[in-house]
Amino acid sequence: MLVRTCAVALALAGAACGDDPQLVCVTVDLTCAPLYAPTWANVYGTTVTPKCAASGCHTTAAAKGGLVLDDPATAHAALTSYVIPGDVGCSELVERIYATAEALRMPRGSQLSTAEACALARWVAAGAPGPTTTLEAP
Repeated sequence: MLVRTCAVALALAGAACGDDPQLVCVTVDLTCAPLYAPTWANVYGTTVTPKCAASGCHTTAAAKGGLVLDDPATAHAALTSYVIPGDVGCSELVERIYATAEALRMPRGSQLSTAEACALARWVAAGAPGPTTTLEAP
């Protein structure tokens, strides 16, 4: 199944004049092979923690762009503000993962593997479900 996803493209008018890149929608194939099952536990443990928080960019101390991803609950709340549930193609989180312009791509300085980007896109496509809560018996 193909779904619109966003990536970076230069505005056609004035691109030669030094305009900054902008996020625009493209297509991503969600039949891709994900690195892991697209659950919040996997997204947070495999991608968010090592590539976003532990890198020092999105910790309480650094808070680049005002985004703090130190713990699973606050990270989920913060990241879902960059997601349009059910609309992978217009979710900024996915736009930044697939961005080709380094100025917009996350994580900074590198690009996620195809399989890891696939897992994140599938997580967004599923509505970006959060951590599950286990209720204790009374």
